[in-house]
Amino acid sequence: MSDSDDDGPKAEETEEDAEMKKLLAGFVDETGGDDDDSDSSDSESGEEAREIDLEDNVLDHVVLAAADFESALEEFTEKTGVAPKIAGAIKGLGIKTARVSFEGSSYLEIIAPDPKSGGPIGNLLKASGISGLKPFHWAIRNERAEPLKDEVNKFGYTPDHISMFGAKEDGTPRKWEMLYLYGHKMGGIAPFYINWANSDHPCETMPIVGDLIGVKVTAPSDDPVHKLIAHTESGGFSLEEGDASFELKFDSPEGEITYESTKMVGFRFPGFEDECGPVDGEEPEMPEFVMPAMPELLPVETGDYEDIPATEG
Repeated sequence: MSDSDDDGPKAEETEEDAEMKKLLAGFVDETGGDDDDSDSSDSESGEEAREIDLEDNVLDHVVLAAADFESALEEFTEKTGVAPKIAGAIKGLGIKTARVSFEGSSYLEIIAPDPKSGGPIGNLLKASGISGLKPFHWAIRNERAEPLKDEVNKFGYTPDHISMFGAKEDGTPRKWEMLYLYGHKMGGIAPFYINWANSDHPCETMPIVGDLIGVKVTAPSDDPVHKLIAHTESGGFSLEEGDASFELKFDSPEGEITYESTKMVGFRFPGFEDECGPVDGEEPEMPEFVMPAMPELLPVETGDYEDIPATEG
């Protein structure tokens, strides 16, 4: 997919590019653009923001996913004692989002299908057969998200760099960008990268649930994620060799909380279906039907049947 901010001939824009721009337009609703959906955001104008130190090249956020938005918020609130703040409805993707911050500059995002609008990520969550809140994907904050798109190919990844544009409450323009990685079968266990550029960071206005104790990512020794993280030298989490798994631990008013998964679905956008493996809950593709081979016939002895009496009746 071409970057939405790339300079180049208009003729090079594909139908895929145009479709992606339509999907991403929904992000504007989340950040204060025109939106006639009264529950797309509960943020208040002029909200006081806390100061945070946005260290670069570290864990930015973890995404938890659920099948139902309201149930997910209730589950998290009951489990932690802190109610996430609704961030908005990303209409183009078919999801609703809510967030809660850790102490410092990393946060947790909850996503679930939006019953009012369909979209590729909402449909993906429905297909996954997910139950309860489960780790879905995770992001590394990195100012080099754009140049990284030209470096990840050597590790076998297919890059998908997306630049986003919006406006702050005072009308000043803002930009942020993401780099998603395909061409692997690890789903959301492989990270994506995000650069907030001149945008406000969600941690500034989100409720704080507690300290982040740690994020542990485990991947087979031959998986390219090890070379990727060694290349970017990212921190704020641990990466170990072993069977694929993801573990998040943090403090809350209700004590220590753990979310873990051995298979995270991860964001995947239209145009990259062939780059990803199946998700949990998807019906496996039926193999092509092949007629079974005829069984080998046993040899039949031949003889003289003239002496066999005829059967009466």
